[in-house]
Amino acid sequence: MKEDLDMWTQLHDGGYRYGAMTTNVSKCFNGVLKGSRGLPSAAMVVFTWSKLVAYFHDRHKEITHDLSEGKVWSIYALNIYDANLKKSKTHQVRAFNNVRGIYQVETAYKNYSSRGGHHSHEINIVARTCGCGKWQNRKIPCSHAITALQYLGQDATTYIDPCYSLENAMCTCSHQFVMPKSESLWRDVDGPKWVPDPDLLRGKG
Repeated sequence: MKEDLDMWTQLHDGGYRYGAMTTNVSKCFNGVLKGSRGLPSAAMVVFTWSKLVAYFHDRHKEITHDLSEGKVWSIYALNIYDANLKKSKTHQVRAFNNVRGIYQVETAYKNYSSRGGHHSHEINIVARTCGCGKWQNRKIPCSHAITALQYLGQDATTYIDPCYSLENAMCTCSHQFVMPKSESLWRDVDGPKWVPDPDLLRGKG
């Protein structure tokens, strides 16, 4: 493999993909635009445009409602955080270097787990890193980081990356679409007329 590891592996991406397993953004829209497959080109464009308008409109409406209720973080981020918070209840923390913000967190024994539990992780509060790698990867405090932050009396949710905030999500979904004119108002095209190649048409069946 000639490509650098940071170009195609999640382990070496520096956390820039926030846990996403693919760099191909178009794959994220496959499910949304699945219904456009097999449609004529013009119908495909209309279908895609309509789906995007609905997609942005619905999410803008949901985020506006959540912000009005005083919510700060996306449901996706909070689900991950809540799961990590639940796991942190059994962890133990030890101050290791207060000046550098380094703490040691040990997990409990797990007789029912194949890995057995009782692992030690180094937490660096200043650098926002954990030995498990999950904090750097998703930019959401892992269970070990939450344990250390709670030990310091800090609100661990403030360490969630701003990309998961509803305010930033609102900026993404605030794009204004322009309503297209009726076909009868379209101006004539001044240029060559494109005709489909009949030899490329698929047969029936």
